[in-house]
Amino acid sequence: MRIIMPVEFSRIVRDVERLIAVEKYSLQGVVDGDKLLVVGFSEGSVNAYLYDGGETVKLNREPINSVLDPHYGVGRVILVRDVSKGAEQHALFKVNTSRPGEEQRLEAVKPMRILSGVDTGEAVVFTGATEDRVALYALDGGGLRELARLPGFGFVSDIRGDLIAGLGFFGGGRVSLFTSNLSSGGLRVFDSGEGSFSSASISPGMKVTAGLETAREARLVTVDPRDGSVEDLELPSKDFSSYRPTAITWLGYLPDGRLAVVARREGRSAVFIDGERVEAPQGNHGRVVLWRGKLVTSHTSLSTPPRIVSLPSGEPLLEGGLPEDLRRSIAGSRLVWVESFDGSRVPTYVLESGRAPTPGPTVVLVHGGPFAEDSDSWDTFAASLAAAGFHVVMPNYRGSTGYGEEWRLKIIGDPCGGELEDVSAAARWARESGLASELYIMGYSYGGYMTLCALTMKPGLFKAGVAGASVVDWEEMYELSDAAFRNFIEQLTGGSREIMRSRSPINHVDRIKEPLALIHPQNDSRTPLKPLLRLMGELLARGKTFEAHIIPDAGHAINTMEDAVKILLPAVFFLATQRERR
Repeated sequence: MRIIMPVEFSRIVRDVERLIAVEKYSLQGVVDGDKLLVVGFSEGSVNAYLYDGGETVKLNREPINSVLDPHYGVGRVILVRDVSKGAEQHALFKVNTSRPGEEQRLEAVKPMRILSGVDTGEAVVFTGATEDRVALYALDGGGLRELARLPGFGFVSDIRGDLIAGLGFFGGGRVSLFTSNLSSGGLRVFDSGEGSFSSASISPGMKVTAGLETAREARLVTVDPRDGSVEDLELPSKDFSSYRPTAITWLGYLPDGRLAVVARREGRSAVFIDGERVEAPQGNHGRVVLWRGKLVTSHTSLSTPPRIVSLPSGEPLLEGGLPEDLRRSIAGSRLVWVESFDGSRVPTYVLESGRAPTPGPTVVLVHGGPFAEDSDSWDTFAASLAAAGFHVVMPNYRGSTGYGEEWRLKIIGDPCGGELEDVSAAARWARESGLASELYIMGYSYGGYMTLCALTMKPGLFKAGVAGASVVDWEEMYELSDAAFRNFIEQLTGGSREIMRSRSPINHVDRIKEPLALIHPQNDSRTPLKPLLRLMGELLARGKTFEAHIIPDAGHAINTMEDAVKILLPAVFFLATQRERR
């Protein structure tokens, strides 16, 4: 066994800190007439900035979690801030764009889990979860009103006049479209019968334009909120239909009435205006706005931290610089298709390290969600592993978004089942293809759960594992959750107590044979700490090899550089230490 020398430890610390410190920007809209509203991971935390083409102006006094989506040109920004040391009890704050830093707390909104929201400049409409309900709220001159109770996770997409449109996970894992009325409230839910709705926006004609993701493709439809009728949307250009997307990640109407759409296929997106494709840098893109006569969006790739660019030139307007030595540590990326146990093909992104031999040490990095996707997008975890000399394999297991509803819904009623087989297949592919000399597994949130599933159900496949903010016991987690996450657990497990029990790693501790690192935020309200403390006791009682890192005063969402370092650094150092134990 070779012990990591201090100089190697110092390099890992330096590289992880530098990667976390790289400025990352996402575009939120146009406010204050003609300024871009940008949320950036900068200055050590998440902040809101105005960008006028020259300098950026910070709007908030203290770090934030997010902002509510603004209508074009409004003179204020609504900030969302955790006021519970990471437990995701959020408060709302208003700041006028003409007076940066002068925040006013919206006292009518008591702390709750804020899921989404839109600000019209006169009214704030948002969804929030408490222990006993998920609801749609409006805050305007008449005070705070509950417009409707929601059956599960719900997200406001758009407001036009009194019409509110949104999306929700209301049953069976599918995503429904809902509407409400700003004046009178109420709730109407629309299901297509053939798939899930994705992004939604209200057209000038007061119909809801939405993405509809079916078994293996995605298309654009209009929904008449009066009768729920659904029609395919015909666009002036055929570029969009020729692209044959499998996901629609964002859409919205520009001030001139044109429809902007961001669609995705095989982990990369394309931008369309009225169906015509706009040249854009390879990778992935966020919302699109019209700013001073040109199109602006956010852009990222596995080698490019999120930045703001103009289209079609791709000229960066706002970006953080990636140090050249760290850029070289990412040797390349590609998408491969891995055959799983039932003949399914698992779309898997591979990030090769410029600091590792081939074959070399390889980490299977499992994304959270599970309704999420690994794509050609920046991932600080993956970049840190590559800088530390690991190749990275990122499988889009069944349950992942971006590859059609049939693939996404395969996970319902089967957590720690088929998706674990997909992750295992990706690991075996890494070895059989000649990429991996030895295998490790790492994940955060649902990815941390996959680490625990792999070490309990697939002993011997991985040399060691890192489980961050992981699910440990579905039953206890259910009892500790608020209304939104109880509904999520019910949908994912099919409401089966037997599934919750049998698919909980706490009940299979005896099977763990490999070293395990546990990393968990103290105040996590999505995957609470209490079950993990019981797991630690079970591991200790059985003489298992493990280490544990509890991150004080932190929650599930990583919003500061300090928290990111405390979570990521022990993970990378643990894997680097295990790598040397041959």
